Amino acid sequence: MISNLIASLFATFALNPLQAEIERHAAATGQPIEIVRQSQACLSSQIPLLVQRTSEDTVWTITTVIGVSTGWSNPVDLLDKNNPACATVIGLFKNAAIET
Repeated sequence: MISNLIASLFATFALNPLQAEIERHAAATGQPIEIVRQSQACLSSQIPLLVQRTSEDTVWTITTVIGVSTGWSNPVDLLDKNNPACATVIGLFKNAAIET
């Protein structure tokens, strides 16, 4: 019961902002809609792992939710840099950081 609540809070305050941030970066840089599709593929591969971690590590979950929701943490850091489905999305954020 508590793990479901924590997973729900994590999705609301960490995963949803991550998807919104990806879409915002893609639109701001004029990237094709393919980036959004790739981000959805990336998130669909990462969400089960992140939800499992939320149920196993409450402290990580709470600090991640607080960090992402306050802007202290970058939601892209939740993505696995070794996951090929996430490479394009992570690259999008790296390029956006270099340009600013």
